Amino acid sequence: MMESIWERLAAFDANLSRRALRLVRRQPWRSLATLIAHTGDSLVWLTGGLLLWWRGGALVAIGTRIVITVLLTGAVSGTLKLLFQRQRPLEKPRGFFLRYDRHGFPSGHATRAGGLMVALGVLLPPWSAALLSAWGVAVCASRVALGLHFAGDIGGGLLIGWALGFMLLVNR
Repeated sequence: MMESIWERLAAFDANLSRRALRLVRRQPWRSLATLIAHTGDSLVWLTGGLLLWWRGGALVAIGTRIVITVLLTGAVSGTLKLLFQRQRPLEKPRGFFLRYDRHGFPSGHATRAGGLMVALGVLLPPWSAALLSAWGVAVCASRVALGLHFAGDIGGGLLIGWALGFMLLVNR
């Protein structure tokens, strides 16, 4: 029987994700990947956004954009996770990771990172936007390397996040 395109894509995704696990098997790389992964947590960004908003002045626009982006990307990725119900990798995460849900697609961290890259990128100088994009890619890569997501969860999350970020820009 011939494999469907979806079965072949799923096998490719699982193989790619297994290979990424080898990147951070040893210290200090595992600790560094864990730290990077946590910089993408919604609580970190919500807190930072609210602090910028509260600080006032020119930072209000950035703080507001962060809070709206985090809430929107969280709602959309959470809803899509319930719809798709794709299981996460079987790898047991080591370190401090809370599993709010058992579903992996789309990655909330990747969706949030993609949304923030677009929504904040237009407010920042080019060098800051480039650093923000590099940070987003690092968060996404760390989530796969730590066995928290498949690469496809990350790719889908980034695309959804970018689309949401552009929607925010158009509707401002």
